[in-house]
Amino acid sequence: MDTEDTPRNTGHELGHEGVDRMVGQVEGFCTHERRRIDLANQPKILGLRAELAVWDDHERVLEERLRQAPPPGDRRSRRRRACYAGGIALLLTLAGFFFSLLAFDPFRFGWKSYLYCVGIAVVSPFLVEKFLEEWASRKLVKSLVTVACTAAIVSLVLLAVIRGDLFAAQMKDSETPVLVTGDTPAAPQDGNQFYGETLPLLRLVMAFLAVAMELGAGLALHDARTLGADSGEDSEKLSEDLVELRLRMAAILAEICAREQEAAVFEAGFWRDFYRAMLTHTARKALTKLLTAMLCACVLGAAAAHAAAPRLNLVVLVDLTGSVAAKGPDGNTEFEKNIAAVGGLLADVPAGSKITVLGITGNSFAQPYRLLSAEVTENPGYFGERLAAARRGLILLWHTRAARVEPRARRTDILGALLTASQLFAQTPERKRVLVIYSDMRQDTAELNLESPAAIAVHSALAQTEKRGLLADLRGVHVHILGVDAAGRRIAYWEGLRQFWASYFEKSGATLRDFSTLRNLPRWQPR
Repeated sequence: MDTEDTPRNTGHELGHEGVDRMVGQVEGFCTHERRRIDLANQPKILGLRAELAVWDDHERVLEERLRQAPPPGDRRSRRRRACYAGGIALLLTLAGFFFSLLAFDPFRFGWKSYLYCVGIAVVSPFLVEKFLEEWASRKLVKSLVTVACTAAIVSLVLLAVIRGDLFAAQMKDSETPVLVTGDTPAAPQDGNQFYGETLPLLRLVMAFLAVAMELGAGLALHDARTLGADSGEDSEKLSEDLVELRLRMAAILAEICAREQEAAVFEAGFWRDFYRAMLTHTARKALTKLLTAMLCACVLGAAAAHAAAPRLNLVVLVDLTGSVAAKGPDGNTEFEKNIAAVGGLLADVPAGSKITVLGITGNSFAQPYRLLSAEVTENPGYFGERLAAARRGLILLWHTRAARVEPRARRTDILGALLTASQLFAQTPERKRVLVIYSDMRQDTAELNLESPAAIAVHSALAQTEKRGLLADLRGVHVHILGVDAAGRRIAYWEGLRQFWASYFEKSGATLRDFSTLRNLPRWQPR
């Protein structure tokens, strides 16, 4: 028996048993905690599902109200269109009545044929209109319009064929007949076969015309009722309410999913922290020995990085258009807030900074409006006194210049200002480049208009920008967009505006750091 190995084996076994017991206890705790989270979330999930069901019913009600609401447009225009559609339906119904009367005339039903013809002329448009009203599908309406149009065109083509045959028969009958004299009997001549040959085509014409007329009458009646309806509902307002409702339902679904996954997220995070703690404890002794060396290296590296940090090239764009002249609840306009925010920005610039403040006008690229151009000394002073004096001078100069500026521009050329800023950045490629924009970011020029639409089509607007060469070269620039107010707009419009500018700066090579309605001072160091 090897007595020297016995203590080692015993210690090894005790160590394994201790670790296994600890892991078992940790697993038990994790299992019970996960069950507790599931039980705690079940009532909340049920409540959220009930709330989602209520909103789902409300969504169906809104959809039905939107379907019954009159289409967009002023009431006088809708009435004219309703009268036009009603007149078309009446004419087609009268045509169907007379065609039915002609069909019943050979049977000699007498006065009873009028009753049949009236019913036939009225029932088809009525049933087509009721069919469209009950199904209420744009695809169905398009399909019926396609069928009616095809039937009408085919009937016209067949009528053209019949007219051609009639012309040929008339030409044949107009030829001078041959008079045979003598005892030789005349050869029998074939009779005119025009009516026999064109009878199938005429039947097809009647069939296709009947289909086109009845469907056209039903569609015209449906348009007349839809345009003539005056339920008092605003279709645009209902559409906006429906969008907001669906966004709220999406938020509820996201919360339900988060609560259902909360237990699994807890378990994954728990075991991650557990194993990380074990690894940290195992390596703690080795890290302790290297702590002093690492701290020294970090301090020296930070000092070197600070010494070698590039100087700042700061370009600030300030909106000078009339869209920022509206006053807020505090009595101050967005323009006044932007001017004050620029002053706070200048009070925080680091040493060695180059600052340029440009105004956003209706022609920002062709006629750039430079409000301020300055450069801060690289030597901050032993106690920072030189840097503080430079900042005070900048603030005083800015308030003097800003006192003479008013937001009077009628258009908003943000893209032109960005092109001008890209040229300023290109002059100092060795500096760290930061672009700060104080604007509502509603581009309003002939090339691109983001002010008028109720919702922004991000992809088409971005494609239009690239096509017209309005994409600035902003590679390596850190962009902070502040004071993007949503005055008079819905959240969906503001979100579309944010997505457009995020995509724009991504394509231009810039890094968008902030896009906010607030005006917090940006951090100069990259995040």
